[in-house]
Amino acid sequence: MALPMDSAILHIATLLLLQLLLPHGTTAQAYSNVTLGKSLTTGDDNTSWPSPSGDFAFGFRRLGNTDLFLLAIWFDKIPDKTMAWYADGNNPALRSSAVQLTSDGGLELNDP
Repeated sequence: MALPMDSAILHIATLLLLQLLLPHGTTAQAYSNVTLGKSLTTGDDNTSWPSPSGDFAFGFRRLGNTDLFLLAIWFDKIPDKTMAWYADGNNPALRSSAVQLTSDGGLELNDP
């Protein structure tokens, strides 16, 4: 079931994600390193979508030793992997949750 997200937050997250993942002056379908329709799940801790430079990554980050995750963007080239942004920290995602880059370029978070 798709979780409702505040449309302004979802819009900002989508724009930020596309800015980080796409080279400047290109379109999502032509040059993205993420294919429309692809998804990430919380079940695989090492899955993320890197930016073209490799400086940032987007995906799920585990909260400590729990089965809770934040959908986040982090600095990927540093050992600490410091988060630069995360979605709704008051409602973390559960194990087996997924986020998909939909065919129209939006983000959809599905929680079991």
